[in-house]
Amino acid sequence: MSGIDRYAALLGRSLRLLFKRERDRRRYANSPYAWLFQPYMGEELVALACQVTPGPAPVLSIAAVVMNQQHIQLSHAWVATFADAETACGKTVRRHQELYDTQTTLRFSAQALKGLAEFIGNRPLIGWQLEQQLAMLNSAFRVHLGFGLPNAQVDVARLHQRQLRRRHPLVESSCQFPEALACWQIPTIAARGLLGKAAASALLYMRLQRDMAQSG
Repeated sequence: MSGIDRYAALLGRSLRLLFKRERDRRRYANSPYAWLFQPYMGEELVALACQVTPGPAPVLSIAAVVMNQQHIQLSHAWVATFADAETACGKTVRRHQELYDTQTTLRFSAQALKGLAEFIGNRPLIGWQLEQQLAMLNSAFRVHLGFGLPNAQVDVARLHQRQLRRRHPLVESSCQFPEALACWQIPTIAARGLLGKAAASALLYMRLQRDMAQSG
């Protein structure tokens, strides 16, 4: 795919997303969720990391942490594993808890997803390859609440590739998260599991923002 074709595809996807968000905003204007669709006027963001085991009874682990341009609030985080208690494989759920350090297991339900939505609010979301990570979560939101997350989104992977191309036009940029962290000298995160990945994504975002500001 040529650069022009790739740009056209991205533009078309962005426009479809904007139209869908506007449709949902009008649809839920008089609902308890109306505030989620309003533009965010503050300075905080939410760094998100997800891990899914697909299948007839998928298991989804999520870590979300609040941040701003200077600080990551590890004490203000939301970490849990979603699974259907009746059909999900117990072994898979336990593996998620061990690998991704999730202490809480929730059933896919309107009430549980409402709790996550209230934590995130209408703050922008950031994350590595965010669109892929949000696919399963948005699907669950649509099933139980009728809409996908309407938040503005920043894909840190795209920021990394764009800034690396600006610095080194002839160097092929890596799409691997660990290599991106090493490239921008992001330190090891003390937090474990998915929370560590969310925090590392936040640090990478902050580093890229500083580099973009310095390079003008």
